[in-house]
Amino acid sequence: MTQVIVAGGGSTGERAAITLAGAGHVVVVIEADPLRAADLRTRGFTVVEGSATSPSVLEAAGGLHAEVLIAATNRDDVNLVVAVLARRHFDVGRVVAVVREDEHRWLFDSSWGVDVAISSGLAVATLVAEASETSPILRLVDRFDERLALIEATITEASPVRGLTIPELSLPGGDRVATVVREGAAIEPGAAGGLQTGDTLVIVAAIDDEPAIRRRLSAPESASDPRSSYSGDD
Repeated sequence: MTQVIVAGGGSTGERAAITLAGAGHVVVVIEADPLRAADLRTRGFTVVEGSATSPSVLEAAGGLHAEVLIAATNRDDVNLVVAVLARRHFDVGRVVAVVREDEHRWLFDSSWGVDVAISSGLAVATLVAEASETSPILRLVDRFDERLALIEATITEASPVRGLTIPELSLPGGDRVATVVREGAAIEPGAAGGLQTGDTLVIVAAIDDEPAIRRRLSAPESASDPRSSYSGDD
């Protein structure tokens, strides 16, 4: 169970909060608009009213203990300030920021405390699906087709699929590895060979297949051969 702060209670932040809370994480939403904050509370969200650029507001939302922060306000400058505060002032472990204007994307990097920057044109929300260091997986919900998920998964020493080729992953029918990122370069899946520690997979999948894919990419609960057949069933 991960403690998450979602800065911004608009459509992006709301969907992030819904999905994360539904996965069992502890979620607090920060919202500056009093009417919006009140509306979110009536629907069961834990909300801290105020600007997420204020250290006192971030602290009230649990900044001293949060493991993940999602900066999802409707302004890039605000998201950057929130990100740098979360990282440098509160030492939040993982900071995800939504980029509203593409021309600002170059700013969203580690110098501003951002671990993952997501274009608002690509995704409505960036959600942490796995918080453990042994299975870092991000889920991106596509704005244009809510039946699809974009799953980003990093291969670690503990990953049961380390060493497998892309075809050997045997993903559910219709789901595809879009690319493999290795040492900062994108590689065609067919040319990637055996998956290596540090590789990042970007997978386009049906939302209903996500739990099975997460199980496949996460460390197994008991010893088993990762090359065994994979049905993709939930």
